Amino acid sequence: MDFFAIIISVLTIAVLIIVHEFGHFLFAKMYGFQTPVFGIGLPFGPGINLFKKWDTQFKFYFALIGGFVAIPELGDETDKESLAKYENLKPLREFPVHQRAVVAFGGIAFNILFAFLLAIIMAACVGLPSAQPTTTVSAFSKDSPAQKAGLAIGDKVISIDDYQLTTAKELQDKIKATANTQITLLVERDINPDKEIEDIRKLSLYIKNPGALGIVLGSQKIYNKYPANAFIWIKEAFLFVSKTILLMFLSVFGIFAALFQKIIGIFVPNLEPAGVNLGDVKGIVGIVQIISQDIKNNATLLFDFAILLSLNLAVINLLPIPALDGGHLMFMAIEAITGKKPSEKFQESLVQIGFAFLMSAILITTFNDIKNWLFG
Repeated sequence: MDFFAIIISVLTIAVLIIVHEFGHFLFAKMYGFQTPVFGIGLPFGPGINLFKKWDTQFKFYFALIGGFVAIPELGDETDKESLAKYENLKPLREFPVHQRAVVAFGGIAFNILFAFLLAIIMAACVGLPSAQPTTTVSAFSKDSPAQKAGLAIGDKVISIDDYQLTTAKELQDKIKATANTQITLLVERDINPDKEIEDIRKLSLYIKNPGALGIVLGSQKIYNKYPANAFIWIKEAFLFVSKTILLMFLSVFGIFAALFQKIIGIFVPNLEPAGVNLGDVKGIVGIVQIISQDIKNNATLLFDFAILLSLNLAVINLLPIPALDGGHLMFMAIEAITGKKPSEKFQESLVQIGFAFLMSAILITTFNDIKNWLFG
């Protein structure tokens, strides 16, 4: 991997985390919460004091992938033992639950807002990305006629009965039109995946077509161009961000369900069902690897990844897991409904469980990253 690209990738992730923490900081100051320290980087080892402003000491730490803001009244990045080390700390005040909830949600809101602004810029400059189906085979359904005839994943279907195909829709329409007949597919097959030398083979396959080949088509990324109209850019950016958040929620819940089963499976053998595969779940190492590989050839992809990572940071933090912002919001929701705070002991116990779960997730994803990095 290119060293400069790795640095850019790490800085991008650091900026997104700092944006998140700045959201907490801004709403905390708006309501009068104390913010004795704003840290750029994680507080491992001694920090460098940058400047002091708004009763906040801004510090820099060399563990750059991270950041934090200490908010004692929210219990964020502070505990009883650490309060004593903060200078000029005023007596802690009790804030209404709705104000504490806004501060807790502030980081999530800023990540979404940041992604939205980047999406507007992309819509105005290069367009927003979407997936366009191709005529390349990416998977097979059960009892696929095409697979039985010899089609393979990665094959590109270029013609059906000498009818040249240019789009996935043409392929689908042609298959439906030739249902219950014997058809001939002409496909291109790359028999040298390493691409050290160009070696593409054209194969003719005879298939009894029942109206469906039993294949899943691949896709390629395209950038949709829009007219020079700010209202269109804003609308398309809003739709893109909203759809992405929805898809991320569906994906994240599936991943966390798989992670939970994997962790429990350590203690209860054979609990994990067939089909749950965590081998492709990536952590921070994998994310840096992907970004650094791609941005060398296409700087636009840095915007893509910044938008997706910013939204992913928002979605992950919104999950009702103690130790995340969503966990704080969950405790506040209980307080708002019942009229009293959950006990500190109860909260601490759940936070410890949530922290252990998150650490397990980080270990699993980091293991996947290193394994994929070393062995492919």
